[in-house]
Amino acid sequence: MEMFNYYLKLSMRNLVRNRLFFILMISTLAVGVGVFLANIAIIKSMSTDPIPQKSERIFNVTLNIWTGNDASGDLIEIMRYDDAMHILKNDIATHTMVHYQSQVYARELGSKSLTRQKAVVRATTPGFFPLTDAPFAFGSSWQQDHAKQIVIGDTLNQKIFGGGNNVGKTLEIDGKPFEIVGILKPWKLKPLFYHVAYGQKFNPTDDIFAPIETALDNEWAINVRNSATDRINSVSDNRGKNGYFIQAFVQLDTLAQKKEMQQYINNYSQQRLQQGENLRDYDNRLLDVNQWLVHKEVVDERMLAFGIATSLFLAVCIFNASSLLLARFHSSRFETGLRRAVGARMKDVFYQGLVESLLIGICCAIFALLFGWMFLQISINLFPALEHTSDIDGALILIGVIIALTTSFISMLYPLIRSCRTSLSTTLK
Repeated sequence: MEMFNYYLKLSMRNLVRNRLFFILMISTLAVGVGVFLANIAIIKSMSTDPIPQKSERIFNVTLNIWTGNDASGDLIEIMRYDDAMHILKNDIATHTMVHYQSQVYARELGSKSLTRQKAVVRATTPGFFPLTDAPFAFGSSWQQDHAKQIVIGDTLNQKIFGGGNNVGKTLEIDGKPFEIVGILKPWKLKPLFYHVAYGQKFNPTDDIFAPIETALDNEWAINVRNSATDRINSVSDNRGKNGYFIQAFVQLDTLAQKKEMQQYINNYSQQRLQQGENLRDYDNRLLDVNQWLVHKEVVDERMLAFGIATSLFLAVCIFNASSLLLARFHSSRFETGLRRAVGARMKDVFYQGLVESLLIGICCAIFALLFGWMFLQISINLFPALEHTSDIDGALILIGVIIALTTSFISMLYPLIRSCRTSLSTTLK
């Protein structure tokens, strides 16, 4: 420990004495690590398993039924109301949910303020909550399909009520009263696996969760992609018609359940075929969460390419830092030779260099985290779609520190070896 303290004091003295040199070196490494860390933050969020405790047991249901004249092309993940109701009636899955997205304006009924909060609605079924493991802070889900009852998220609860238990209170939505029966805890789900399509994959979780039948009864608009081969006069007119707008997910806990569900949707497709409808060229599809995310290309290939580029940039920064250190050791070779002449061993010089690399690595880590945060903000400003994609959390901070220490050690290693291998007689000449 005594020798470590000595090496530390010596390293600090070297850093102060050659501060301009070390500022240049630390900046070089910090920029490389910072850019690399910002890119890792984005890719990490894109590739994270959003529900790791059961992602292999939750499946997106995609049917190959199509009522248009042209049945060629890939499957689409949206289905008709009647198809969704048939999926919902299965007795195979542990949990089943169907849903579509809408948008409304809400305020507390009876509030003196007439300000309405814009809210994203998930029109769904009670199975949504156990399937997604949505965390309730207060209350629970609705019990009736056409109930004028809703569950709200923590963000909307904070905006309208300032937080707390507000179960039993009433929200006015588009001029109609809806009772709050449940309130969720703060809930982050990245990516938003149940709605990764149409630019929704990194959005926050929804503000309001309502019965899908209630949403249709109240003509809450379909807020994302929909398609129809019939004339649809209103949102509720989708019942019994060929309007495609609903997605379905099921939780299948065993392989037997999955096989039964596959057979269930295949039988349904054949029934529809016999009724005169068309089928796509592909089979009905059950994809688990991670397969679904890969299929929807949640991880942007451009970000992977940029990740390779930032890795190469980091390697260049390490090479430049190593070159600077090699020049520095060459200029101070007489000092190193003098230390060895008065009794210092080669391993003592090496250990002192390691301590110096540790000190440089700590300084580099501090600045790298700062640069990483700055580069992430710049990326978000240049590409607004990344706004909800990423953040630098505790795990990434730890990764950043480790990378900074590692790059500092790698930069120092070759110059140290060269310095220690130089013979004493050559140095003193």
